[in-house]
Amino acid sequence: MPLIRPTIEPTADGSPTLRHPLLGDCYHSVRGALGEAGHVFIGHGFRAACEKRREDGSSRPLRIFEAGFGSGLNAWLTLVAADEAGCPVEYHAAELYPVAPEVAAALGYTDDPRFMQLHAARWETHERISPLFTLKKQEKALERMEFDGIFDLVYYDAFAPDTQPELWTAELFGRIGRAMRPGGLLVTYSAKGTVKQALRAAGFEVHRLPGALGKRHMLRAVRL
Repeated sequence: MPLIRPTIEPTADGSPTLRHPLLGDCYHSVRGALGEAGHVFIGHGFRAACEKRREDGSSRPLRIFEAGFGSGLNAWLTLVAADEAGCPVEYHAAELYPVAPEVAAALGYTDDPRFMQLHAARWETHERISPLFTLKKQEKALERMEFDGIFDLVYYDAFAPDTQPELWTAELFGRIGRAMRPGGLLVTYSAKGTVKQALRAAGFEVHRLPGALGKRHMLRAVRL
């Protein structure tokens, strides 16, 4: 499997990010990698989905799909949050450009050994990382993804719409929506007008929420 070695760059909150060697874009906000991931994907995604699961009285695992595994930061933060909440998670991720593990290790996000277990996990199969967290990584382009089951929550963390506009279309959001439960949530850092329009055209109810680290807005969309 070919691996890429993005460059490591600082961010304003002190948690570094990566810059993609082919696309030239950063994996996280330059305002802060940990701050953005915690605010968008954990705060307004995972915790909201966990609360909905409790209200529904469901005993099944929360099924999460991430568009872009990248540095593994979103997956690791979810693993930690799942343990804290006592919420079982089946985590799926599509990543066309797997990051070399030594680059991920050099980010220094945590000394939790499970962070590197996420990177060491085999691709294309379910791997148990903790009693409450299983991971399945697939090396595939998002637009060619064949979704494995039905999801409760989607972390839409693709590169920016200006960098990869083909990943922010109504057609692709529609395909993802068909792989989600009614009432399922999709969260993304982007609040661009064209993204809101594409989500609405794909059958989502779109809510604008405060963005991370001083950014004005982010989006949370509900699959109708």
